[in-house]
Amino acid sequence: MVDFSAEQNKPCWNMIEQKTAGHCKLHFTINATSTLPVAKRDVVSRAYSRYFSARTEFPTSFQQQEFALQFFNYSVANFAVRDSLNFIRSNDGTAQLSMNILVAGSGGYSFVLADTDAHFRQLLDALQRPKARPATHYYRNITKLFAE
Repeated sequence: MVDFSAEQNKPCWNMIEQKTAGHCKLHFTINATSTLPVAKRDVVSRAYSRYFSARTEFPTSFQQQEFALQFFNYSVANFAVRDSLNFIRSNDGTAQLSMNILVAGSGGYSFVLADTDAHFRQLLDALQRPKARPATHYYRNITKLFAE
């Protein structure tokens, strides 16, 4: 389960709710038993280059969001990730939510989880619920992203 209730998120939630343009970070905590090492750069680089096409292979937006949710859960279980999600809203109203898988102490690769307000809200709602069992079909596709 992911917890976004950190006090430092209030300005970000205000920006999101008011639908103003800008960038903010939604900090979170995860109930984890151990710290994971940073990922190997070549493994994450390979996954990064395959991620968008793998996500768009799913025909419905629900499936694409489920893929993003499963991707997040897979990533936090296997790699060190930044403890915040990046939220960006452009002046034209488009929004994007992304996560970072770390390949160094402070740097990594950014993966887009949601690119509309509706998807953003659905994803955050799902992340804050107890983690469901991984959906086998999605999990296999995500595992392939990181395979050599």
